[in-house]
Formats: sequence, C-alpha cells, structure tokens
Amino acid sequence: MYVEASLALTPKKTKKMAKKKNSNRPIKSNSTPKADATLSRSRTINWQEIKSNPINILLAKFFGLMILFYGLWASPFIQVNLIEPISCAYAFLAGTFVNLFGYSVSIVRDTIGNSDFSISIKNGCDGVEGLAIFLCAILIYPAMVGQKLKGILLGFSFLIMLNLIRVISLYLIGVHVPSLFDVMHESIWQVLFILLTLVALFKWIGWVKSSNANE
Repeated sequence: MYVEASLALTPKKTKKMAKKKNSNRPIKSNSTPKADATLSRSRTINWQEIKSNPINILLAKFFGLMILFYGLWASPFIQVNLIEPISCAYAFLAGTFVNLFGYSVSIVRDTIGNSDFSISIKNGCDGVEGLAIFLCAILIYPAMVGQKLKGILLGFSFLIMLNLIRVISLYLIGVHVPSLFDVMHESIWQVLFILLTLVALFKWIGWVKSSNANE
C-alpha cells in the first residue's frame, strides 16, 4: 500500500516541477525594438500631419471660438444686457409690421400678440446662434480685413432680416394655421435658418476666392 501511494504521487510532482521550470523561462515577445520604434515614429508623424493640416487648424479655431461664444452667451450678464434686448427688438419690429396689416397686437418686451394668439421670442428664436456661427467662420477664414468686414456687414443684415421674417411668419402661422406652428417652429425654420446661414457663408467664401483670383 505504501509503494502504490508513492507511485501515485510521483507524476503530480513531476508536473509541478515542469511548471516551475517553464515559469522560469523568459517570455518571448513578438515585437522587436525596431518594430516598436517604427510604430512610435508612425504615431508621431500622424499627429504631426493632423496638426499641420490647414483644415484641421481652421476647425480647431472655429470650435474654440464657438466654445468661447457659448461660455459668454450662458452668462447672466450677457443674457440680460445683450440677448434680452435683441429679443425685445425683434418683438418690436415684428409687432410693428403685423400691426400695419390690422392685426392689432400688443408688444410687451419680447412678446407680441392679442387675445387670439401670442408668441415670445426666447433663446433659439433670436438668431444669435446663427450670427455666432457666421461670425466665427469669417474670423477664422484667411481673408483680408476689408473682405471680412464686408462679409460680416452683409451677412448680419441678411440673417437679421431672415430671422425677422421667421418671427413674423410664425406669428401668422399661429393665428391662421395653428396646427402647423409646432412643426414650423421646432423643425422647418430651425433647419432652414442654419442652411441659409451656411449658404450665406459659402457665398462669401466664393466671393473672396474670386476677388483674390482677379487681383
């Protein structure tokens, strides 16, 4: 009985000894110092290419300016002293216009309306974000100061007029076709305003390129 027990334990000890010997062997790596250096160098080159790409530089500047804009825009001081007066100005202009056609609306700060229907011009309906996108894009684009000033003047005039049309049309839709008000306000006009902002921007870029080509 004793001999059988000893023989039964021998294979287990042998396996343990083999495992210990194998554990002491160095683990081979498939990578070589040369391959690691090549991989590290390729990563560095890719990063340098990203940083040196003019389009990436313009995008980084644009998003940086937009982050700055939203940081300022969210502050109570800007909301009270800039955003609210803009909304009140839109309400005054829109209310004055519809009153010319006999709608008899009252104008109270950023709200226009009567007993039939009324709208308030809040954040998102004041066109400020569209103006900010347009302004930031012009500021980062490589063009002469005079070209940028002309683009800002004409672009702002177009976008302010466009937003005024939006406010007036939304009031008229609310009075005459109230079932379409939500979809026009939340979907169609939002998309249309951004698209026309981009159209105005690309028109300015095309004008800058043609002006520079003719010089």
